[in-house]
Amino acid sequence: MLDANIPWQRNYKYLGVTLDKNLHFRDHIERVRNTALFYKARLGAVLRRKSKLSRRNKCTIYKMCIRTVMTYASPVFAHAAPKALHRLQVIQNKFCRSATDAHWCVRNSILHRDLELPTISKYMKDASKRFFYIAGSHPNALLRAAVDYQPPHPTHLIRRPRNVLTDPPDALTAAVESLNDVNDTHD
Repeated sequence: MLDANIPWQRNYKYLGVTLDKNLHFRDHIERVRNTALFYKARLGAVLRRKSKLSRRNKCTIYKMCIRTVMTYASPVFAHAAPKALHRLQVIQNKFCRSATDAHWCVRNSILHRDLELPTISKYMKDASKRFFYIAGSHPNALLRAAVDYQPPHPTHLIRRPRNVLTDPPDALTAAVESLNDVNDTHD
């Protein structure tokens, strides 16, 4: 352009989402993870194990400050590889453990149930459902047409954002849901 070479970009940040060539979102998830860890460190005095703040208030701070950073634009990257999304789940697991001052032998599923926090994958799946529902009834025909595509078969190699709606839950989400079902039957 104007006799100058334009350098090739492997990644590009657009509206807060880091896009890569193949839309794997590894760089985006790594950037979001580092940002969430930064906020968690800054809020460490309030969220730590021996803090006088109640668990309910700790969860509210986590939901408002840390989870929003991790799940911003989640309908776009919720279909990323489970291994990449697991790195975000680890941050939430560490928060649950420190907020409850739980011993190392307490399962993460029990902590999520007690704090009434959905797992990151469940939260992203619910956000994607809301997004596709709202976009499907939007007055703009182009947005409706973009949402109305049929996702490829689950065994197909190409994953698209709507695939997250049909994915089975991961092991932690299934464990939390089974614990919630057991509690509902005993009530």
